[in-house]
Amino acid sequence: MTTGDQRTRAAGLVFGLGSAAAGWFAIGPDHLVYAVVVQGAFLFMALLTGPALVDIARYRYRVRPFEPRIYTLLGAEALRRLLGLVGWNRIIKEMRQTEQGATGIARFLRGTEQSETGHLLGFFATAVLAIMAAATSHPRGAAQILLLGMILHLYPVMIQRITRFRITSRRTNINGSGR
Repeated sequence: MTTGDQRTRAAGLVFGLGSAAAGWFAIGPDHLVYAVVVQGAFLFMALLTGPALVDIARYRYRVRPFEPRIYTLLGAEALRRLLGLVGWNRIIKEMRQTEQGATGIARFLRGTEQSETGHLLGFFATAVLAIMAAATSHPRGAAQILLLGMILHLYPVMIQRITRFRITSRRTNINGSGR
C-alpha cells in the first residue's frame, strides 16, 4: 500500500469519525438529521477505508447455502430487485465489470468483497455510535442511527453475499458438470 493509499484510508476514518463527533455536538444525537449525516459520513469512510481491509480474514467471504434464504426472508432480495428497477444495480455492475470472461467475473467478485468490507466497517461504526447514544441517555437517537445504519450497511452486505453466492455456485455447477 502506498503512502497516498494510507493517507486516503486515514482521511476516510478522520472524516467519518470526525463528522460523527462534530454532528453530535452541532446537531444532537436525537435528531433524525444527525442519523442521516452520520450515515453519509460512514458511507464515505467505508468507501475510502474498506478496500484496505478486504484481504483480512478472507474466509468470511464464503457464503453458506442457507444464508441467501435468510437474507431473502429479511427482505434483502426485494431491496436488490428495487435497486435493479431504479437502475442502481446496472451502475454498480458497470463500475465493477470492465472486462468479460473469467477475469471479469473475478473482478466483479472482488468488487462485492470490497463493498461488503466497507459496509461492515460502516455498520461497525454505526453500532458503536448507537451504543454510545444509548449509554448517554439518547435512546431515540440510538434507534434512528441503528435503523438507518441497518438499511444503508447491513442490507447491502446481504445483497453482496446473495450475489456472490449466485455467481460462485453457478461457477461451481459449471465446473462440476464438465467432469
